[in-house]
Amino acid sequence: MGQYNIVTNPRIISEIKKSKYFKINLGYASTSEKKGERILSDKDQFAGSYNFQYKTFIYCQGNIGNITFYADHYITDDKIASYYNLEEFIFEYDNKFVKDKGIDSYLGHLLMEIDRMYSEIKHPENIEQVKSGNPDMIFKNPGAVSYSDIRDFLKNKKI
Repeated sequence: MGQYNIVTNPRIISEIKKSKYFKINLGYASTSEKKGERILSDKDQFAGSYNFQYKTFIYCQGNIGNITFYADHYITDDKIASYYNLEEFIFEYDNKFVKDKGIDSYLGHLLMEIDRMYSEIKHPENIEQVKSGNPDMIFKNPGAVSYSDIRDFLKNKKI
């Protein structure tokens, strides 16, 4: 399991902070002093790479387990940028989902989407295996039925 990093605007971060699992982190200073000069700190490697790529500073706000949350004051729209094992995934913040089911459920939903998208990128050969099922397995060998078999059976039943 890798490290998740989520970057978004301060308004969405304030919603995420309402999670009962959120632990506030005062973060690292974005710069440090060496030989009388201020240079970028190397203590937070993700923040350094983000700064290098986007030419902006992000500020660590806290974490939930191995998910670290950052605020980028230059993000003005309701977007959430997620980074997992060097892959970037952009999501539109779903305020209705959060109001209906809560921030913890929404974050769980995001993590499932990230894992699904990451799996599609890294293992595209598995996508075809998941799509195909044998609906006849329910009657032929019910002990060996997979989720894709049940899904295809239900699809055929609706027709």
